[in-house]
Amino acid sequence: MLKDSPRVYGVVTRTLHWLIAVLLLIQLAGMFSTTLLGQGNAIYSLLAPWHKTLGVTLLILIVARVLWALTQIRRRPSHEGTQGRLAVAGHVAMYVLLVLMPLSGVLMSWGGGYGVKAFGTMLLPQGADVAWASAFHAWHGPVAWVLSALIVGHIAMALHHHFGRRDGTLRRMVGREDPR
Repeated sequence: MLKDSPRVYGVVTRTLHWLIAVLLLIQLAGMFSTTLLGQGNAIYSLLAPWHKTLGVTLLILIVARVLWALTQIRRRPSHEGTQGRLAVAGHVAMYVLLVLMPLSGVLMSWGGGYGVKAFGTMLLPQGADVAWASAFHAWHGPVAWVLSALIVGHIAMALHHHFGRRDGTLRRMVGREDPR
């Protein structure tokens, strides 16, 4: 099934969700390794050359995910009550930061005069010295930390729904129908 339903998320939603999750974990692994082990560590050395390409890829996938999610809102289970509103607010906050994270990286790199090279191709030219864009440098790291906290909360709530509430939320995201 391509589209979402109240009983199971469709192939497009699941594919985008898990692909973004894996790529984001790779990006965050580089950040955490630098924080814990310093910039010259082996993990950073392995991941650093891919950082911009993965960031651009994430930006494209996240925009696609947001647009797709907007087309599927009426097909998904309703979020009622206080917990439902909190879940929606948490997802909106995560989507905003998921877009802001790679966008701030692209803008700080381009605005700082470095250009944006991804997939072996220069997407935005070097030499641009744009103060407002390079100002995103101050946002990129803090947004990563807040996004990391939201991701931990997201995972914790998915596990709570699965093991505590047993409501089928996690089952729907792995492609199994909610038996209720």
